[in-house]
Amino acid sequence: MDIVVFVIVLSVLIVIHEFGHFLVARKSGVRVEKFAIGFGKELLKIKGKETDFSICLFPLGGYVKLAGENRAELKGADNEFFSQPASTRIKIVFAGPLFNYILAFMLFWLIAMLGFPYHDNVVGKVLDGYPAKEAGVKENDRIVEVNGKKVADWYDLTSIVYKSREKVNLKIERDGKTLALEVPVKKSETGDEFGRKKQVSMMGIASKIRVVKYNFFEAFVKAGNFLFEFTVLTVKGIALMVAGTVPARDIAGPLGIYQITSDAVKIGVVAVLYLMAVLNINLAIINLLPIPVLDGGHIFLFLLEKLRKKPLSEKTENRITRVGLTVISLLFVFLMYNDLSRIVDRVIHKKTSNAEQHAPLPNNTGNRK
Repeated sequence: MDIVVFVIVLSVLIVIHEFGHFLVARKSGVRVEKFAIGFGKELLKIKGKETDFSICLFPLGGYVKLAGENRAELKGADNEFFSQPASTRIKIVFAGPLFNYILAFMLFWLIAMLGFPYHDNVVGKVLDGYPAKEAGVKENDRIVEVNGKKVADWYDLTSIVYKSREKVNLKIERDGKTLALEVPVKKSETGDEFGRKKQVSMMGIASKIRVVKYNFFEAFVKAGNFLFEFTVLTVKGIALMVAGTVPARDIAGPLGIYQITSDAVKIGVVAVLYLMAVLNINLAIINLLPIPVLDGGHIFLFLLEKLRKKPLSEKTENRITRVGLTVISLLFVFLMYNDLSRIVDRVIHKKTSNAEQHAPLPNNTGNRK
């Protein structure tokens, strides 16, 4: 089941991306010769009036072949890609990432109507070994104030607690009563949204998950907010990785995405839709990076052509393409190495944990006197 969902998720991402190129190319008068889902041997082929549609053996990908998309193939026809002005070519190339963005918005809109999970400011669990338990915090306590500041959700709560030095003063609601508790804090290591480790103060509580459903119009606004927040987060994450602040080892490749998909399937439909939305945003933004072979690389070259009033030579373009292919190939190998390293680490950790769990207790009787 996991592998089926994984294939569906990736196929939808690729198909919607290529459909963007396909639709805008057709609207711009460019003939689309082929629309393929997947790679390898063709399993199904439908011959259209202008376009051949096919489903291939390996469904992890897809492509659209435009007439005259290589300068060497140009025949001078008006319906060829490179017969179009640079501005039209930019629209066709940009349409792929744009359609991924539109799909991400639609998915967030649907999720908001189905019910979006939030971390509530209600205690779901009191952890052993932390101060909250000894201070009298209990499950189902609603924390309404921390150090005199009102909190509406878990984010408000943790942002205050994390920065506290020795203790926090809580105002909680329990069984219709309002109580005040003083809770010491304990320094602990956690990771931020980019996986960077940091020392923060903790009480030792976990939140309850609250599912909030929005009506049609509210969900539309929420979808826009989600899209904006994840765009900022993704761009910031890429910038931090380029700067070396966030380790590149945290980037997931195909195997990593499969594992994330597998985890999402266990949670439910909303989690899978959420993952699809986030992957669409990631795919759109990464594709717009000015790297040759990616959509952003093509757009950069077409903009350069507009500025120069003439295209680059075919020889120069081929060299740039080879550089881009080399970069993408090295990145793919790197991502696969990352994925395999994480899998090996997980297996070793699991074996170590099992060995510790089942190891016999040390016999100390020989030390007794």
